[in-house]
Amino acid sequence: MSIIETPLRPVSWWTRAAIVLAALPVVAYPWMLAAARQADAGVDTWLWFYPVYVMFAAICEWRSASRRPEVTWILIVLMLLTHAAMWILVRTPAETIVRQ
Repeated sequence: MSIIETPLRPVSWWTRAAIVLAALPVVAYPWMLAAARQADAGVDTWLWFYPVYVMFAAICEWRSASRRPEVTWILIVLMLLTHAAMWILVRTPAETIVRQ
């Protein structure tokens, strides 16, 4: 790392909109918990970390947007992949997750 800090760049409105839109699927969290209780595969443990991760990732995206926009986009993609992974985890039947 350099001692000299990167200058702040103005953040466009569509970058901010992308951050907010990428974090919005966490609103479906109650339905995910209900579906996880039906799956009964120990999915609840992973789901409790999910909203905390989304919140911290959105904060990191927002803060890094002015100095490191490429990090912002990487974090947005990771958040979207996490949303998809959580839905796959919840929607997959328990017998396919744990083979007996």
